[in-house]
Amino acid sequence: MNIKTIKVKWAENELSQNTHIVELEDGCILIDAGCKLEEIKKITDKPIKAVFITHAHFDHIKNIEEYDNLNVPIYASKNILELLNDEVKNASLLFNQPCIYKINNLVTLEGSEVIEFEGHTIKCLHTPGHSVDSMCYLLDNETLFSGDTVFSVAVGRDDLPTSNTNQLIRSLNKILNLDYNSLFAGHGRPSDKQEQNTNIPKFVEYLKNKENKICQR
Repeated sequence: MNIKTIKVKWAENELSQNTHIVELEDGCILIDAGCKLEEIKKITDKPIKAVFITHAHFDHIKNIEEYDNLNVPIYASKNILELLNDEVKNASLLFNQPCIYKINNLVTLEGSEVIEFEGHTIKCLHTPGHSVDSMCYLLDNETLFSGDTVFSVAVGRDDLPTSNTNQLIRSLNKILNLDYNSLFAGHGRPSDKQEQNTNIPKFVEYLKNKENKICQR
């Protein structure tokens, strides 16, 4: 197994989005669909077997219809339907590229499924807070793809449509209690369990303090 990351810059002064390629023995799976298909083909010659969407913000699904045309399963939270057809909720309007999406091969997840590919297991975890449809994917109990829920040294924004601070706190605590080794986020550099064991409690404390200040106004 091999993991490769393509950093996609979709707008000037915006943080690059990470599309992760997980190469297996006979094919590969993608984590998110911000990258064009032609760019994936430059990185790997393995056929794409499935796409896993961490959440439906514009930068993570910009090219999702290209992968849908491959007729492979596109896994995402059942709550993705709330964002796909709403250019405000999927943040495409925020980036002045308003778009709605139609996906024919969508496989919706409750957030407790275990999916197998070529002898590998992917645990699907619903981690709302940054968005209502946020998902994390745990590969072989070793590698966590965290989307925009948590980064190496930050957490996802909680001030966007469908964001929720209290949900984000609960999701961060869920990740804190997971067993894994490495972490690949939707933006920035990779991280690991040791770093997150130090960082996540600080993030949770910050969010709790912020929420308390809001409630006291």
